[in-house]
Formats: sequence, structure tokens, C-alpha cells
Amino acid sequence: MDSVIQENKKKKKRKIILIVSLSVVVILILAIIGALFGVANYLVDFAIKRTDNFNTNLDPSNDGSAPDENDLIITENSNKFKEYKEEWLKNVKVEAVEVTSDDNLNLKGNIYYTSTSSHNYALLIHGYRSNADSMLNFAAIYNQEMNFNCLVPSLRGCGESDGEYLGMGYLDSYDMLKWLDLIISKDPKANIFISGVSMGGATSMMVSGLDLPSNVKCIIEDCGYTSVWDIFAHELDFLYYLPTFPILDIASALSSWKANYSFKEASSLTSLAKSEVPMLFIHGEEDSFVPFNMLDEVYNAKVNGYKEKLVVKGAGHANSYLREPETYFTTAKNFLSKYFELN
Repeated sequence: MDSVIQENKKKKKRKIILIVSLSVVVILILAIIGALFGVANYLVDFAIKRTDNFNTNLDPSNDGSAPDENDLIITENSNKFKEYKEEWLKNVKVEAVEVTSDDNLNLKGNIYYTSTSSHNYALLIHGYRSNADSMLNFAAIYNQEMNFNCLVPSLRGCGESDGEYLGMGYLDSYDMLKWLDLIISKDPKANIFISGVSMGGATSMMVSGLDLPSNVKCIIEDCGYTSVWDIFAHELDFLYYLPTFPILDIASALSSWKANYSFKEASSLTSLAKSEVPMLFIHGEEDSFVPFNMLDEVYNAKVNGYKEKLVVKGAGHANSYLREPETYFTTAKNFLSKYFELN
């Protein structure tokens, strides 16, 4: 009788141990899942949620070390562009404009008009966590030197435009269709080129695969990324030494829920495969933020229509035009002259 009692006690003890062990395992699994969701949610909010307090010094190569020759050249040219832009702004005619996105966001921008009755227009698209003002150096050159009316919008979640989350080029590409419609409504004879830098470059590539009006003659993209998935995977590894799986998978799913797009569907490569509009691809050879090897990937992804590319030696992220302004804008002008009558 005692042996039976003892055996029952042992069974009960083993059962308790098993239940406790399983409970601990479940708690640990839930804790890990919770931690992963927490990290992924933080990533989504950090990467694409609107904020007005963000360090826009994006290139990891800008590490605070003493300036080298490239840095000095870029600083000098940056100061020259600032003076040129400020003088241009004193005289150029500006019109504030706005459109409504498909998801009812109010998006704002400005059109800078030429002093002549030109039907040439540039739609200039800024980069990550920036705003329309960051494209005014480009607008000054295209307006003054090449006689383009320049529409410069602030993307969703940026500047004066509405939006809780950045579109990372994907949602923005559909917003660009609204801006194109606005230009054409003002000037049915408009001949338009689209150009963007960084996230604006990705926007330019993503819009290239959409059903564009015939008014759009060509596109210039500068240091855009292959996809949102690829650029975030690069940053996770390069900056934080974290694996993509499962963090980026969860973050992408959360982005679909919060911002209405996944990181993989936001792909320049997918759009470029459908693109037929002529394109110029530009990338700085020293770009660490959007890796330089992405240039060949996006260039090769475009299989239809005319294309060319420009590599700028010594240029980091989004500063090719500051490193080699003469080469940059001469190349752009030669490309544009194939599709526009220029001064």
C-alpha cells in the first residue's frame, strides 16, 4: 500500500515538474516573441513613422573624422550652391500648390516658374526624412540654366504635407501621379521629366513602372535603392549587426498594417522591369547608406527603353552633384536634350 502511495506521489511530482517546465518554456517563447515584436515595432516606428527630430546626416561614412579632400570639395560647392540658390529665390516666381492623395492626405509643394513661357517641367523629389527645400539647389539649376518650371513637393509624412508614415517611394510613386495630373491640368502642353534623390530616387524608379501620361519624357534617378526590404536589411546589418529574420519579416508585416505597404512590395526592381521611359541612373562611388552596388542592380533591372548611368567618384550618399557639379549637370543636360528643347 505504501509503495502505491509513494509511486502516486512520484507521478504527481513528475507531473508538476512537467507542467512547470512547460510553463517556463511557454513563458520564454512568449517573452522572445514579445521581444521580437517589440524590436520590429520599434524598427517600423524609427524607420518610417513621421518625426521632426531626425538626424539627416545619413551616410555612415560621415563618422565625424577629420575632413578629407572630398569633404572639403563638397563643403565648398555646397556653399556656392547656397549662394546661387538664395540669389535665385529673390527673383523667381513661386506658386504654392497642393493635391489630395488616394488615401486623402493633403500634400503640399511649390512650382517655381521660368521667366519665359516654357512648357518644360521638372518634378523634383526629395529624399528620406527631408522636405521640398532640400531640392531647391536642383530647382535653381534646372530653372535658371535649362528653362524648366520646377514642381517641388514635400512627400507624405514630410515637411508641410500630411501623413503619419513615410511612403518610402512606394506610396509616393502613386502620389506623383497626382502631381503629374496637377502639372498637366495647368499646362496641357507640358513636357515633364521626373528626378529624385535617395528615397526620391527610389520614388522615381517606382513611378517609372506605373501608367504614366505621355507628357513624361524621361527620368533621372540619383542613389535610389533596390527595395525597402533591401535597404532596411542593409542598415540592420551595417549599423546594428542584426539578422533580417525574423525581425524584418515581422516589421514588414507591421508596416502592412500600419502604413499599408510591405517592405518587399516596395521594390524599384519590380517597377523597373515594367518601365519603358528613358532613364539616367546616378550614384556616388563612396555611398555607404545606399550601397554603390545597388546601382548595377537597378540599372540592369530596366530591360526596356533607353538608359544610361553616371558614376561619381569620391561622392557619398546624395552628394554626387556637390562632388562633381559640372559633370553631374552636364550629363543631366545632355540626357535631357534628347527629349527637350533646351536653352
